[in-house]
Amino acid sequence: MTRHEYNGVTVPVIIRQVGGDLRLRGQEDDVLLVEGELATVEHLGAGQPYLVRAAGDARVIVPDTVAVSVQAVGGDANITDLAADSDIQSVGGDLSLRDAHTVHIGTVGGDARIKRATGSVTVETVGGDATIRDVEGAVSVALVGADLYLRRVEGDCVVERVGADLVLSLDFAPGREYRFSAGSDILCRIYPDTNVIFDLPADTALQLDVEAEVTEREDAPDRRTIILGDGSARVHIVAANRLRLVGEEEDYMVNFGVQLEDELEARLSHLEAKLNQQLEGLDERIQATTIRFASQAERVAERAQREALRAAERVRRTMEQWDTKPKRARKAKRVGFILEGLGTRAAPPPRHDPVTEQERLMILKMVQEGKITIEEAERLLAALEG
Repeated sequence: MTRHEYNGVTVPVIIRQVGGDLRLRGQEDDVLLVEGELATVEHLGAGQPYLVRAAGDARVIVPDTVAVSVQAVGGDANITDLAADSDIQSVGGDLSLRDAHTVHIGTVGGDARIKRATGSVTVETVGGDATIRDVEGAVSVALVGADLYLRRVEGDCVVERVGADLVLSLDFAPGREYRFSAGSDILCRIYPDTNVIFDLPADTALQLDVEAEVTEREDAPDRRTIILGDGSARVHIVAANRLRLVGEEEDYMVNFGVQLEDELEARLSHLEAKLNQQLEGLDERIQATTIRFASQAERVAERAQREALRAAERVRRTMEQWDTKPKRARKAKRVGFILEGLGTRAAPPPRHDPVTEQERLMILKMVQEGKITIEEAERLLAALEG
């Protein structure tokens, strides 16, 4: 496991890429801690952000007061306790985000669960189901592929498109913007003393389990309204197959929202334990790999040493033979060259092994150290070559 720790961190942290799962948490100090498989941290300089990368799973702890950007996560992401703004651009699996400030979410391939945000929440695309609850600011959702559950949103709430059902448990307040569009049904819980007007297409089916007034709009024949109380708040329904308004005691509403949250929680509940297990096992894997590489390096070094010793021994024997060779043999060799020059070929010399690189380096080193001259080195190489 690769581990990096930095103190005195007050600048943003950018998580460029995590190949596996990400566990990101904020804490009340100035320490940046990164643990992960082949994790790297790059600081761009004074006043510049920290860049984090990991090939596999990663666990990152950041100061909760610094802005965080998560650019790409290949697996699931579990993010908690971020008091500053955060930007999650891409998560390939499921996303669980809790106790954050202002949040922007780009693309989530699986399901998304967002719970407790003190600022606004913006979501571009969620491939599966999504739950968003306990948001003190506004909520804006561009697309959710399956079901969406919204609960306790204090600011504006705009949902451009939900592929399946949309479940609303909101205190509709005057002066806020509420706009929704669903591919299937919209189920809305109505609390006591709710004052709201629902404006919806005339062909949307209705199921009203609460007392409400339904009127046709003279100015827009393709629209109609449902009025509860004094109608001080206004909800605009762009599209839905059916609108169902239920009372506070309706169990279906509670069960539906709880089911979505429980399913996502079940998928993400083992993420922390999984990361701990994988990161702990990573130490052993890296250690085993290091031992294996060290063993290979030792074998290569031993082989190189043996080759060097063989080269040294061969050079030594050749020099001894060269120094002790009888003059008669040297004379015979000169006669052979003379006969070859006159056209009479002498008997071919016996074949020898080619001069190795170690032997050449050893001879050059002897020349450099002044042990032999250049002429003697040439003669020694010639002798080694046979």
